[in-house]
This record gives sequence, C-alpha cells and structure tokens, in this order.
Amino acid sequence: MFKKLIYTSFILSAVLLSGCGLETYQSGDLPSQKRLDLMKPGFTKAQTVDLLGEPSFKNKIGADDFYIYSKVIKKSQMFFEPKEVERDIYVISFNQLGIVTDIQHLTLKDGNKVAFDEDITRVKGKELSVMEQLIKNFGRYDAGGLDSSVRQ
Repeated sequence: MFKKLIYTSFILSAVLLSGCGLETYQSGDLPSQKRLDLMKPGFTKAQTVDLLGEPSFKNKIGADDFYIYSKVIKKSQMFFEPKEVERDIYVISFNQLGIVTDIQHLTLKDGNKVAFDEDITRVKGKELSVMEQLIKNFGRYDAGGLDSSVRQ
C-alpha cells in the first residue's frame, strides 16, 4: 500500500513538472555573420538585397530611408511572460540616391522594449461599425452550394 502511494506520487509529480520546461522562441532571422561583415557603406539597395536578402522591415514613411534586419530570441518557463534573452538588429541607412551611408548594429544592451499602442497608431482605411459590418455582409451567405465568386 505504501509503495503504491510512493509510485503514484512520483508519477504525478513527473507529469506536473513536465509542463515546466523552458521554451525558446525566435522571431526573425539574420544573414550569416560573414555576409554582414561584407556589407559596407557605398553599396546600393539592390546590392544590399542581393548580399543580405530581403529585410525584415523597409521604411516607407517620411524622408528617412533604411532597412532593418533583425533576430530576437525569447525564453519562457511555465506560465511566466517570455523574457527577451538575445536581440540583434542591423539598421542600414540609405541616402536619397539609394546608397548605403550607415550600418548600425543594435543589441539588447542598446535599447528597451518597444510596445505598439493601437490606440495611438492608426492604420489607414475605414473602420466599420458593427451595424455597417452587418449591413455590408447581408446577402453574402450562400446556402445553395454555388461558388460565391459567381453571383447573378
């Protein structure tokens, strides 16, 4: 009887602790360090993309023109919020002619978390109210089995 209780407690604790493992998440990917070392001021945008691949982000707002290549690694355990353990960001700035003027390497030591607030950052386009959405979708339901792209 006592042995059964011990075995059961070991199995139960193993099952409960199995969910406490460390999980690693990676967001983004960087080109190899060899390719990043080849990148120099004076390259064009086309040469940059040929050497490093497509960037994680291209700035299309305002006069500043830059590409961002980034990799972020987060680790989480159990139900705790994931912690950022590694951050590598390369910011490649261009002049008006599309020539690389500056290359910056930023790490976790260089900055803080950036939280985007949807209440302030608006996306272009019309936001529909609940009533507008209902009226707009009225009559779009197709129970006849016909292809919804073919309407009469």
